[in-house]
Amino acid sequence: MNINDLELFILVAEQGSFAKAAESLNTRRALVSRRIAELEKQLGAPLFTRTTRAMSLTPSGELYLEQISPLLKQLKNAAMVFKNRYNEVQGSIRVGLLPFVDKILDHKIASFVHTYPQVKLDIEVVSGGYKDISRLELDLVIDINHIQDNQFVAKKLLSFERKIYASPGYLEKSSVIENLNDLQYQSLLGFRGTSGLVEEKWRFQQNTISANHKVVCSDYNSLYNLCLGGAGITLLPQVIAQEAVENNQLINVLPELSAGFTDLTLIYPVDHAFSSAAKVFVEHLTRQKS
Repeated sequence: MNINDLELFILVAEQGSFAKAAESLNTRRALVSRRIAELEKQLGAPLFTRTTRAMSLTPSGELYLEQISPLLKQLKNAAMVFKNRYNEVQGSIRVGLLPFVDKILDHKIASFVHTYPQVKLDIEVVSGGYKDISRLELDLVIDINHIQDNQFVAKKLLSFERKIYASPGYLEKSSVIENLNDLQYQSLLGFRGTSGLVEEKWRFQQNTISANHKVVCSDYNSLYNLCLGGAGITLLPQVIAQEAVENNQLINVLPELSAGFTDLTLIYPVDHAFSSAAKVFVEHLTRQKS
């Protein structure tokens, strides 16, 4: 059985169409259809239900997709590890991370470390975001800023959602919170971005409130720890607060509200002479899915 045919089957299932799959591969629809038919013949079962209007997976096709998808992913990862170890990418990379970024990118960074064992990561915790690149002689920084500077390249890695959190201990002592306006009578913990600006207003889907902060912090780790200790209510990335919520250490206050999504961005100077190690680091982070 040809692994390329299995990859084609997954692509057709994702695209939901022979024509779309053929277009993405820059080939003919008839060729895609024939290869899938040959695969079905080898398996002895139809994978797709075909009509003049639509195409969908059969129960056998759904089961087959569920079985082979993780196997193909493992094969690809194994091939990548072997290839990279054979090529022996070496060197060191100086990376700047905001204090909370390790909690969001831990799996991606760990994956890079295992994939490129000859590369040394020198990680510096930064407070000034991408502005610290020159001062600290970094190769790149992972920031939350939307930069408007043609001297830098910015590549989006992922987005994280922010919601409202407080500790059970704080909520036991506070007045009842039934709606957004009730937050104005609470101890609010605010965030100061790397630009130096404090988030004076908390903006949600349909409403905005002016936040009279009792405490302001320049990193989400501090906000998380202060919130965990019962100092007040704050906006946190959901990915940071999730474990504490599951352990009943934090509560998502007014869970129907969202402060929206913020992009995590990889930033480096346009004219920076990247080493091979830095290049594969950028490729790895921008390629890997969360």
